[in-house]
Amino acid sequence: MRTKLFAALGTTAAAAAVLGIPGGGGGDDDGASVASAASGRTPTNVALKVTKQGSGKWALRAPKTVRAGLVQLTLTVPAGRVTHDAQFIRVEGNQTAKEVLAVIASHESAIPEWASLAGGVGQTDGSAPGRTVQRLQPGRYFIVDTDEPEGDDVKSYAESGAITELEVTGRPTRAKLPRTRGTVIARDYGFTTRGLRAGRVRVGFRNAGRQPHHVIAFPYNPGTTFADAKAFFAAEGEPTGPPPVDFARAFRTAALEGGNAQVADLRLKRGKYALICFLTDRAGGPPHLAKGMIAEAVVQ
Repeated sequence: MRTKLFAALGTTAAAAAVLGIPGGGGGDDDGASVASAASGRTPTNVALKVTKQGSGKWALRAPKTVRAGLVQLTLTVPAGRVTHDAQFIRVEGNQTAKEVLAVIASHESAIPEWASLAGGVGQTDGSAPGRTVQRLQPGRYFIVDTDEPEGDDVKSYAESGAITELEVTGRPTRAKLPRTRGTVIARDYGFTTRGLRAGRVRVGFRNAGRQPHHVIAFPYNPGTTFADAKAFFAAEGEPTGPPPVDFARAFRTAALEGGNAQVADLRLKRGKYALICFLTDRAGGPPHLAKGMIAEAVVQ
């Protein structure tokens, strides 16, 4: 499986294509608001929007500045089942959009010290906005749509123009995130889950490791076991036979550096999921899946 950071961050359709599986991507999101459940902690609303500008051209709209603190990120994308995202990347210097794109398009390369994966909104289709609540610390950010259309050797939407810059001003913050019943905790190199329930839910995602992580959750196909899923993703070369997981109903969070967290709106269906991280260490190397970062989650 390719470990280009764009492929790891981007669409589950890309993961499917790498494995030789047609289709992929999609998934329902009902857009339930997390701001209303913030228990008196009112986040600043930050609207993000992906638009098509013409054949093969895209744009990502966002405010130019926002105050540091607790924010609700709301991502709206074009109607339909094509998925997009809004990955935040915090930079420490005067880096350009071209330099940021070069980093996330690299293969198994180290992430430079000046770049940090700072959350955002994960995989979102046009059925409803995607929403997360998280903290934004002061600094300069690029927001990129790391998803990509189906096909081989295609450009991501960010490489086709869906990238913008954001300045976060003010003092550093320790604002508390909304509480959630369901949680997913990523560690180096595994996942633990608690309280995942079917329906329209808010799920806390926390990276308790030192390396950057995200979650791609693949629901099982009928009759599949966790052992089947592990064997499928561990296999070398193109797989044969039907896959044990449903790529079309998979979903993905944004990527977070170690020690960070966010709350995401999700629509979960009852059943079992394989949770996988396809990112690499900051120093580069194989995807975390190759280091055993695959776990089973049960949604009641």
